[in-house]
Amino acid sequence: MIKKLIVVAVVGGLAVAAFKGTKWASYMRSEVRSWKEAAEDSVPPEKEIVRLRGEVKMLDEDTLKIVKQLARLQSDQSDLTARLKLLDSKKTGYRQKLDKQAAAVRAAEEKAKAGESNVLVSFGDARYSLTVGKVRLKETVRDYTDTEKEIAHVRNKLDVQQRIIDKLEKQRLEMTRLKTDLDTAIDGLEEEVQALKLAQMESAYQTDDTRVAQIKESIARQKKRLDVQRRELALLQDTVAPAVPAATESVDEILAPVTGAKADKPALPKAGD
Repeated sequence: MIKKLIVVAVVGGLAVAAFKGTKWASYMRSEVRSWKEAAEDSVPPEKEIVRLRGEVKMLDEDTLKIVKQLARLQSDQSDLTARLKLLDSKKTGYRQKLDKQAAAVRAAEEKAKAGESNVLVSFGDARYSLTVGKVRLKETVRDYTDTEKEIAHVRNKLDVQQRIIDKLEKQRLEMTRLKTDLDTAIDGLEEEVQALKLAQMESAYQTDDTRVAQIKESIARQKKRLDVQRRELALLQDTVAPAVPAATESVDEILAPVTGAKADKPALPKAGD
């Protein structure tokens, strides 16, 4: 079963790879691109402006992330600065202690070289054998060098953090500038849209899809319809109007049905006349 699935997957992959290199794949990409462009063109400018303002609003969230990171690093720097001050104080104390212990151990060594026995090393009020005194001196040297290393680490961390803070601060300022520029650009775009809408309302040829445009289009359609009907009526009247007879009768002939008089009929021409 697993072998069959592997074979199907391989065949499917080969089919997809082969399809990508064909004209059909190019046609599909072109069609998808045209659908996307058509969808974008169908979005009204007002909705696009609202979307753009929403995108710019999202920049506030990005700025807030930068501000939070800046605040955290600045707080860390404050702690590291306090830590560095404490380490510097400890280093100074260790150095003083180291110098005193080294002097005491040297003095004890001189005594031992001079032949004294049971030589003791004095560290303040405490007294140790020479061997123990050297061990204590080594411990102080270790504490001193460890403190030096930690101081170097803290200073390096402070330097790195400061470089990060500088970059974040530049990002914050740049983000603020960009947001202002984008807000201004969108305001200008909205002004152009409103100016275009006003021009479309005032124009005899409405080109937008507002209610005013629909009303104007309906009025124009009804005017066209009435004009066609008037022309149809005029043409029909011209077609059915009775012909006016030619005025060839005399007055007596016209009045004959009323007067009963016989109108004189014009004599017919005789043959040979």
